Amino acid sequence: MLAIGMQVVSSFLFASGAILQSLGVKSTFHPSATASSNKLTFAGLLKLFTIPKWLLGLTFVFMGAAIHLVALSFAPVAVVQPVGILAVPWSVLLAARIHKHALSHKMWIAVAVTVAGVVGFTVFSSLFATGEKQVEFAPMFIAFLVVCAICAVLSYLATKAAPWARAMMWSSVGATFYGLASGFMKAAMDLVLKHGQPFGGFEVLATVLMMLACYGLGVWMIQQGYASGPAEITVGTMTTVDPFVAVLFGLIVLGEGMDMGVGPAVGMAVTGAIAVYGVMLLSKDHPDAVEERRLAAEIGAPEPATVPPGS
Repeated sequence: MLAIGMQVVSSFLFASGAILQSLGVKSTFHPSATASSNKLTFAGLLKLFTIPKWLLGLTFVFMGAAIHLVALSFAPVAVVQPVGILAVPWSVLLAARIHKHALSHKMWIAVAVTVAGVVGFTVFSSLFATGEKQVEFAPMFIAFLVVCAICAVLSYLATKAAPWARAMMWSSVGATFYGLASGFMKAAMDLVLKHGQPFGGFEVLATVLMMLACYGLGVWMIQQGYASGPAEITVGTMTTVDPFVAVLFGLIVLGEGMDMGVGPAVGMAVTGAIAVYGVMLLSKDHPDAVEERRLAAEIGAPEPATVPPGS
């Protein structure tokens, strides 16, 4: 019960931090700019470290992460991890309060679908991903190159995506890097603690460097997500994609799926697809996305024809 309570607090801090960071990022753009057209440069990223609101959000995120780690020491991952998905409804409620927009039933359906998918995926992965094998560096390096290539393609697609999907696409890239970084963190710990590798050895150092590179790229892409859409979309995408990538890394590269049967694998695929579908609904039905589509339709609509007098 203590672990669950701590994770509830952690999820609230993460959601609050995400909202504050989103507000900080958007403050660097013109207030009348269309959010989906915003793009954060590297100079803009560095400027964020001078914005108190963004720094406060970063502090909240770190506090949430620290509480999450402590909660994991009191209870299994299968108990703690699903509670973290509460960050999605927290962020939706906080953003609605701040921006004073009404929440439609479509938004709540999207949140419910996302939560159900992530919880189902977590249950399958925690119960059945129990295999283990010797950690090898070559598969990890190949995974790093493959993920970088996939993220490069996704980044390009994010620039071409429909306005309502851009925040989700940018956040997916950042969350993919975060998930891979989590996998590298576990791999580095296994190399040292389970396989007797020296901390200063080549494989451990290379794994740590790849982890740091993933975190750095992930931070930039997540801020792009905040810049180009509502914070709730980024939170929903992160809580969906990040654990998916981390679990897949564990299953494929670390061999945690060696003892998994066809049934659990299908269950993970289905629940993962449900969660992704929920995030897509959240992106498309968000009030900001609906309003942006309405304005675009008005701008693109032809002027009404005028009838000459007396005709």
